[in-house]
Amino acid sequence: MILLFQTLLLIFIPFQDLNEYIYYIDDSQLIKRNIISEEIEVIDFNNPDMINLNDYELMVKESGIFFISNNSGIVYKIKDNFLTRIDKSLDNRLLSDSYIFTHNDTIFRYGGYGFWSQRNFIIYFDEDFKEWEFYPSNTDSYSPEGSYKGIYFKSDNEVYFIGGQSIDKKNKLKSKNSNEVIKYDFNTKIFENLGNLNFHFNYESLIVKDDSGFAINSGTQIAYVKPKENLVQFYNKTPQQFNILQYPRIQNQNKYYNDNYLIQVFRNSNKTSEKVILAKSSFYKNKSSEIRLYTNKPDYSFNLSTLMIILFLLSIGIYAIDKIRFNNILLNSKGIIYRRILNNLTLKEIDFMKEIMKQEYVTTKTVLKIVENTNLSYPHNIKIKDQFIKELNLKLKTIFNTDYRPLEVRSSSIDARIKEYYFNENFKKIINRLSVKV
Repeated sequence: MILLFQTLLLIFIPFQDLNEYIYYIDDSQLIKRNIISEEIEVIDFNNPDMINLNDYELMVKESGIFFISNNSGIVYKIKDNFLTRIDKSLDNRLLSDSYIFTHNDTIFRYGGYGFWSQRNFIIYFDEDFKEWEFYPSNTDSYSPEGSYKGIYFKSDNEVYFIGGQSIDKKNKLKSKNSNEVIKYDFNTKIFENLGNLNFHFNYESLIVKDDSGFAINSGTQIAYVKPKENLVQFYNKTPQQFNILQYPRIQNQNKYYNDNYLIQVFRNSNKTSEKVILAKSSFYKNKSSEIRLYTNKPDYSFNLSTLMIILFLLSIGIYAIDKIRFNNILLNSKGIIYRRILNNLTLKEIDFMKEIMKQEYVTTKTVLKIVENTNLSYPHNIKIKDQFIKELNLKLKTIFNTDYRPLEVRSSSIDARIKEYYFNENFKKIINRLSVKV
């Protein structure tokens, strides 16, 4: 029975093109396959510790061939045809189902589960010290929740961590789907939360990765996930695609090279499996629909200059509103509010102000209705009226600090015997700002 494991595309072989080979394990043998000639070379190695290769991920880089434990920091390397442990790590089981990848010929891993929590940072294996070291991120970086059992996609200096699971904060014994789509940029060392995941999948449903994304086995359909485009395209399966074998993530041997997929399929005729080469252009047919991979999150981040501009504009707005309120004039049931100061008026003075604000002037008759004492004679009430106008004039002059009388008197153009009281033309400029709320 053939055991299949995940591999990488690059390895340093003296005097050979690094991009000409892919590698996979077949019955404890390392297979090197030339992607141009399709020639196969078998590289034997011994496994003295008899480790279960199903629990390790094959990583090939310039300095050699490595097997990384899926559960902890244990690292094996093929040395002199022997699989030899080279790390100084403890088997702490804190990195189960983490994302393992390479960048600039260095082995990295992100996330992972252990002891009722998940990791939310990146570590790398230092071959000189034979230990895993913390890989620091920018202090301005987003702090992700962390996840495990997800799928990563790497493009140049960016790596995306998609899907997977995280621990339920309310119940540490339960896992929940991770909704974060995280991008890490090795140039800026910044984590970014791109949004909430719209398409959840089992990490063991991965079919193959390529230069644009990865294919997911989704029932009767193939889901083509393109992280950089924020897109998931769904294609109805062809009869051959229904026979694609599904393996645990580490044992997935499907590869991409020369715009072709090398995929393990089941043969109905003799109930065995074989590797077939399928052109990428013909792999995605009968498109049925597409969705966004994630829903973008609003960007609430501000740099210092933006914040200063906002604070400046806010200050101007507050000042303008305050200036308007400061200069507003209000007549209420207690008097006149001017420049935030209440200037008390009598009820009769307030009634007079209400009446004169309704029209341009008031007559003696109107004033008498407000101030008249029915127990007194008409001449006496005229004196009361004159004294009322005099005192109100003085109050208005004091309140608004004028050097003229706000209220003036004239004879009616209809009947000269009728007196009309009106605001001085200069005072009208002030009184036009007065609003009545009585």
